[in-house]
Amino acid sequence: MEPVWTCPVCGQPLDAEQNPARCPAGHCYDRARSGYWNLLPPGGKHSKQPGDNKEMIAARRQFLDLGHYLPLARLAAELALEDLRSPAAALDAGCGEGYYSQVLYRQAQAAGLDLLVAGADISKFAVNQAARRLPQGRWAVASLYRLPVAPGRFDRIFNLFAPHSPSQFARALAPGGRLLIAAPGPRHLWELKQFLYETPYPNPVEDLELPGFSLLARRRLTYPMELDRQALNLLFQMTPYFYKTPPQAKERLAQCPALTVAADFIITVAEARRP
Repeated sequence: MEPVWTCPVCGQPLDAEQNPARCPAGHCYDRARSGYWNLLPPGGKHSKQPGDNKEMIAARRQFLDLGHYLPLARLAAELALEDLRSPAAALDAGCGEGYYSQVLYRQAQAAGLDLLVAGADISKFAVNQAARRLPQGRWAVASLYRLPVAPGRFDRIFNLFAPHSPSQFARALAPGGRLLIAAPGPRHLWELKQFLYETPYPNPVEDLELPGFSLLARRRLTYPMELDRQALNLLFQMTPYFYKTPPQAKERLAQCPALTVAADFIITVAEARRP
């Protein structure tokens, strides 16, 4: 079976049949009990525990399992699988707890496609959950700015609500491979922000610069989410707003019985240019 990961030190293939995994140069990497590889060298960390913390991951996992973002996950998977020939490989770059990877894998199976799904994230708490959610996947704690993968290894790259590194994505994609990026639209969670803040502002829409890619499509997906108290507070806890909101506003939200909140997403699909 062709290796998925490469050594983050020397770039040579890792033999994942061993534990620890070894490259030809002898560098070793441990496999966690849940099945992921830690491919983030000590020098690649900017903090003791980089990425999202346990609390954010737990809240996001519970919220996503309620299905409020399922329309986004299904549309993203549909766009990623379009024109895809199997066998193929997809990388969820910034995979979080693996929710979108799982939907992608299931839709590929339903379409009769042989799709290898791999995921990388800098948060070990997130990747641990992803490995448990989709044991069929290949998972690694790794930096998106130094992806430990061979050039041209993947046919599709998912990048949903995560930092993006176009140069790394272009390197990791086979010629003609596709990159799918999802980001919040201007009205995403607008009612929640109105509830919390006196002067909320729309999300800035990023003008993506994707050197090495040709734009294929840009889609906007909007719909209302009817959130009860539990869902509302889980949503709040999984966002950066949780750490920026005054205690009084947090308490007010904790007592809110229900709220209709807009989901607003922008999905960009681009193709890696052929040499």
